[in-house]
Amino acid sequence: MSTATISTKGQLVIPQRFRKALHLEAGAKVSFSLEGEKLVLQREQPKRARLVRGKFGRPVLVAPPGAPPMTPDRVKAILNELP
Repeated sequence: MSTATISTKGQLVIPQRFRKALHLEAGAKVSFSLEGEKLVLQREQPKRARLVRGKFGRPVLVAPPGAPPMTPDRVKAILNELP
């Protein structure tokens, strides 16, 4: 368990080990909710696909949670719709 102090402006510093565990960086969006008397902080999930570096350094497109699976047939169909 870690503790932190709320500033006079209502600001709170999230301890580094929690920021690392949630992959939070400067500018990251988080959401808050109450569960009984507990405040729950959660990293916002991206709503769009994002490009990340894969295992071998190549760019990999990562779909957001809840996106339909991208099968080879689905990719071909999307490419055929392009002008």
